[in-house]
Amino acid sequence: MKKLIAISFFIIYTCTVAAQDNCLPVYNQPVKTIQLSSGKLAYVEKGKGQVILFIHGLGGNLSHWLKAVDGLSLSYKCIAIDLPGYGWSDKQVDTKAKDQLQFYAETISEFLQKKKIRKAILAGHSMGGQTAIITALQNKRVKKLILFAPAGLEIFTEKEGQLLTGATPAAVFEKQDEMAIRNNFKLNFFQQPADAEQLIQDRLRLKTCTDFRLYCENVSAGVKGMLAHPIKDSLQLLKIPVLIAFGTNDGLIPNKYLHPSLKTGELANQSAAIMRNCKVEMIPDAGHLVQFEKSAESNLIIKNFIQ
Repeated sequence: MKKLIAISFFIIYTCTVAAQDNCLPVYNQPVKTIQLSSGKLAYVEKGKGQVILFIHGLGGNLSHWLKAVDGLSLSYKCIAIDLPGYGWSDKQVDTKAKDQLQFYAETISEFLQKKKIRKAILAGHSMGGQTAIITALQNKRVKKLILFAPAGLEIFTEKEGQLLTGATPAAVFEKQDEMAIRNNFKLNFFQQPADAEQLIQDRLRLKTCTDFRLYCENVSAGVKGMLAHPIKDSLQLLKIPVLIAFGTNDGLIPNKYLHPSLKTGELANQSAAIMRNCKVEMIPDAGHLVQFEKSAESNLIIKNFIQ
């Protein structure tokens, strides 16, 4: 009887582990992990030379930067991370009462310290861009900033912030069906590339995972974190070189419902004018997930900026 119970437990455990492994996004690259004070952080690492650390945006994972990692790793050491709560990193997140983006910034600083990276170029997309700015303002290890469709440049009133947080509780993301998920992905592109289907499949599999609720809570907390940590007034404090890149057809930044008259290029140029050393690049026929949709153009812009 004990042997039968042991066998049954093994089968259940094996099936559970297999099911959970199936929930992990597909990167087609070796995934490394590092233990930080907040838990396990996952990342991919490729190439040699100057370090570029890639930070993904809200609801995403490091796969949003893998085309950059592949394209730039011949010249640089490229590291893309899964922020806490996403991808292969631990889903259970304790921010110790900090706003989510401040927590992310401290996580990145700890990562750089533990990896003994003295100088790094931070490349952030959307929420990852705002996180990269916060990190750079607090950490002298950051020597350049690359911001693709960065959040944080747009200013929201208190009422607008309440509307956004009220519309994005964890339950909203939990209840999204396949059609809603596919429609949300379409909003990220001007012309959705065929290989975006893998991103969609990764997201759909999350719905079957035991930690799906934690993922949804982290997305909701990310929205609150972006609103709780505005950085527009701090841009003038950045002394390092900064690159801002947007797709000309970004459908998400600026917010088309709350600020319909504000144009993407206008927002980028207004922000660049505040900084001491900032270059703006607008990539034609590209949406919000510009570095994925137009990877060759994005990689060339990054390389030209770093050189």
